[in-house]
Amino acid sequence: MPIANIHVLAGHPRPVLKRLLREASAAFAAAIDAPAERLQVWITEVDPELYAVAGEPADEVLQQRTRASSEIPLIRMALMEGRPVQTLHRVMADLSEVTARVLGGDPGRVRVQIDLVHPDRWAIGGVPASILRADELARRAAALPAA
Repeated sequence: MPIANIHVLAGHPRPVLKRLLREASAAFAAAIDAPAERLQVWITEVDPELYAVAGEPADEVLQQRTRASSEIPLIRMALMEGRPVQTLHRVMADLSEVTARVLGGDPGRVRVQIDLVHPDRWAIGGVPASILRADELARRAAALPAA
């Protein structure tokens, strides 16, 4: 179920974006200790004419400043509830680092939002995850450290 959508300004070379997909997917899987085949990661490119930097269209800003000093990548993730906060912090840090490194920017400019989803509010093939994966969720809950 874990998904991540990385929003960037359009204009990065395709090989760079493919590298970002690969490296972000690997970092995401490692950070949350999930099999890579269970993850989905995709990139959304935003038209620089429709993206404001300090209130100005990015296509105009990019004529005066570098992409690295202008772009603020946004990573939005959806994860099932129940992961320890340390795991959430790790995935935010790791994906920020990978995104900045691959795109040639500053990790401090990357923003991350994690939406935690209750298993009753996430369906796989129309079946709530709370039903479909009840055994798996019980094993995860049993493995969590006591609060």
